Amino acid sequence: MDKLIFVTTNKYKFKEINDILKKYDIELEHFDHEYSEAKEDSLEEVSKKAAKILADKLGKPLIVEDTGIFFKSYNNFPGALPKFVINGIGFEGIFRLLKDKDRTAYFKSVIAYCQPGQKPILFIGEISGKILKEVIEPDIEAMPYTHIFVPDGTGKAVVQMTLEEKNAISHRGEAARKLAEYLKLK
Repeated sequence: MDKLIFVTTNKYKFKEINDILKKYDIELEHFDHEYSEAKEDSLEEVSKKAAKILADKLGKPLIVEDTGIFFKSYNNFPGALPKFVINGIGFEGIFRLLKDKDRTAYFKSVIAYCQPGQKPILFIGEISGKILKEVIEPDIEAMPYTHIFVPDGTGKAVVQMTLEEKNAISHRGEAARKLAEYLKLK
């Protein structure tokens, strides 16, 4: 298999998924390209639509990945809108929303693999945990929610984990391993 194209503008997502796939001898090529995401759609629908359009347009097999965070106290809000929410209200807004509320949350990652002219295949991963009441390691450059999310059973925020520790338990790691297993069977 030639290098698999990963369409994303997020360097952190690329680094995480690339780290996992290279352990399966699958090479990724980063294609830094924005694509439209219907905000009312589920993660699955966003990923499927984007993968199909981009695979047919580029004429090559590729993956896209979409992630959401779901707060138990707010009927699973923000869901597919984590970037919109963090950019809109920031950490302080999230902390105000969850003040005196159940801080249980989970991340969900959907990787869509698509070959040109075919239907996308989805690989899903989830991780449960809690939203903290403070920002951990604010000076470390990382994806925003990693500063305030502690996965169940770990006792530390994601931002405090090594890439290997994170990939071993994360939603994105789980989805990427499922993708790798699928590709190795092809």
